[in-house]
Amino acid sequence: MNGDVIEVVAAVIRRGGKVLLASRPADKPPAGWEFPGGKIEPGETPGEALTREIWEELGVEATPGAELETLVNGRIRLHFIAAAIPDSAVPSPREHQQVFWAELTPEVPEKLLPADHEFWKRLAKTDNFF
Repeated sequence: MNGDVIEVVAAVIRRGGKVLLASRPADKPPAGWEFPGGKIEPGETPGEALTREIWEELGVEATPGAELETLVNGRIRLHFIAAAIPDSAVPSPREHQQVFWAELTPEVPEKLLPADHEFWKRLAKTDNFF
């Protein structure tokens, strides 16, 4: 962590033309859909945080890839990182209420958190991220 900035990792997990999204737990506002992930703990790299968070939240092993983009939203620095999970893996929500594979289209999914909108739009326009 850097001072007042909260470092957060968001996993961008793709299968075919779909991207994995998860709904936030009811007790952790704001309500809505997001890329799965969470806070980077002191001493962790973003990749280490991604691996830990995906295991804790979805019960699957994730291999971090390249950092695709970093966005700052107020006090939150959000690191979007490409991640791979085994093809046979079935993410099941441990902390989230639900998970689903969203079609990667230019239209932003309904209820996607505002902090993720701009990244989604750029992701939908290019395959260069992967």
